[in-house]
Amino acid sequence: MSNTTDTPVFLSAPTLVPCNEDVPLAVRLDVQSVGAERVLVRISQAGEIWTTDHATGTDPLLVLGFMPDHDAEITVQLKGAGGTTTHPDTLVFSPEGVPTSHYERPPIKLAHADPERMAGNFTFLSVRRRATGRIPDMSPAQRQFTTKWGMLLAIDHQGRVRWMRKMKYRTAGLERLASGNLFVHDTEFCSSEIGMDGELINAWYAQKRPQGPHDNATPVDVQSLHHQPHQMPNGNFLAVSGHARLAKDWPASVHEPEEYRADKMIVGDKAIEFTPEGKVVWEWDSFDHLDVNRIGYDALDAYWHVRGFPNHGDWTHCNGVAYDEENDQVLLSLRLQDCIIAIDKKSGEINWILGAHSGWNEALSKKLLTPVGDDFRWPWHGHNPRVTGSNQFIMFDNGIYQARPGEERVPFHKSFSRGVEFKVNAEEMTVEQVWSSARTDEDVKERSWAMSDAHRFFETDTAMIIHSIAMPHGRDDIGIDEEDRTVRYVADYPSYARILEYNRADIKDVIFDCYIRDEHEIIQWEAFSGVRVQSLYPASADVIWTDGDALEDS
Repeated sequence: MSNTTDTPVFLSAPTLVPCNEDVPLAVRLDVQSVGAERVLVRISQAGEIWTTDHATGTDPLLVLGFMPDHDAEITVQLKGAGGTTTHPDTLVFSPEGVPTSHYERPPIKLAHADPERMAGNFTFLSVRRRATGRIPDMSPAQRQFTTKWGMLLAIDHQGRVRWMRKMKYRTAGLERLASGNLFVHDTEFCSSEIGMDGELINAWYAQKRPQGPHDNATPVDVQSLHHQPHQMPNGNFLAVSGHARLAKDWPASVHEPEEYRADKMIVGDKAIEFTPEGKVVWEWDSFDHLDVNRIGYDALDAYWHVRGFPNHGDWTHCNGVAYDEENDQVLLSLRLQDCIIAIDKKSGEINWILGAHSGWNEALSKKLLTPVGDDFRWPWHGHNPRVTGSNQFIMFDNGIYQARPGEERVPFHKSFSRGVEFKVNAEEMTVEQVWSSARTDEDVKERSWAMSDAHRFFETDTAMIIHSIAMPHGRDDIGIDEEDRTVRYVADYPSYARILEYNRADIKDVIFDCYIRDEHEIIQWEAFSGVRVQSLYPASADVIWTDGDALEDS
């Protein structure tokens, strides 16, 4: 291009400005110029080249996408009405603070990828680690190892880490907000909004939590915030809050629930909507609508005991909430009720219940859906519904137990873990299984004890399924009762995570397959949930990402 008086000019050499120390794979670039409309940044690292195209502004530019283990060379070019100017000096970015210990760096192994057919470009993951062993048996050091660490990761289609945010606590549900920031729960009953530069934008905590006050978060008037949060179309947040009540004459055995009864403090769940200012503006309480005496397997496990509610029973264990905007209804996944419930948001009435038909009282039985179509399976101990249409959603079905208290459970090695999508006809009160990642036992990739996630992508007609706690293959001796000391329980085995993307038209056609697994089988790695995105940059950031060298000739 011709060199005119309008050609942009660097006022000084570009410099690198460190970001938050918990985000070692991001840096800011300070560019002072005159006459520039855009700033093009070319990054070369480990044989890869990509270019980001930024609008000019007063703040240092955020540069993302670096890999952990290599220096990156950065070239800066100004682009304006009169032409382009490339700065002659190459900057070098050396990632600092990237974990090197196998205790702190999730070991990601790519098994297969077909990037051309995958949705989005990057996968955000909420990653956790865990000491092997049953929770009640853990030493204080093992508990701290498990609960005082978490990580948010973004990987590309080759399974390479391209962004990370170290967290001080065990992370849970993850979402990307409309702003492009990340929204994540942790096990301290706190929800955080985090920018891609690693900075904490906002935080909210359960004001009545057992841990007491939080110095840097907005209080929400509830006892807990847990599992998977979501942002609603109005900008408020939809979340789950467990709270405790005394249950009289409650089942004291999951094996003989009618034979043994006792008074017990139990935890049930509320679905809540709260504003950015922390005000609860809507809630639905399971204690007001469900049968407190209908329990599920694991009701007497130590889940709430180790979270600050000593000796409390686990009644509903809501592990996912979603908003169906077209029908103005809220979907709840209740793990220990083995069902998905749809709630009319205006009236609070239950619209329908998707789950096996046993054990419901007369009033709730009228809300049960009747299955139609082929290959239908009820979900058991499922997780985290995500709306895919009107009265339609995809979820992860752990498929464990396949029975209710008092009935014989299937052994773990016969679990039917899968991603599954359901379509409800609310007028006919029927439900159809429209897609599943497994139709036969041979299709089951992993048998997953808990958590996990599922997404449907319409543009590529693919689905991403995350197995959070996958167990070793080929064993028929994995115990399913935490109190049974005669066999090894699931927590005694080295579990791992596996992320898969399927061609929905042919479930045998897996186009992405990636593991987070300790090759020494010492640490249990988990991926609680994930989000697939087009770009690491928010859509509002006015940044264009180009694979390859997109600089223009000066």
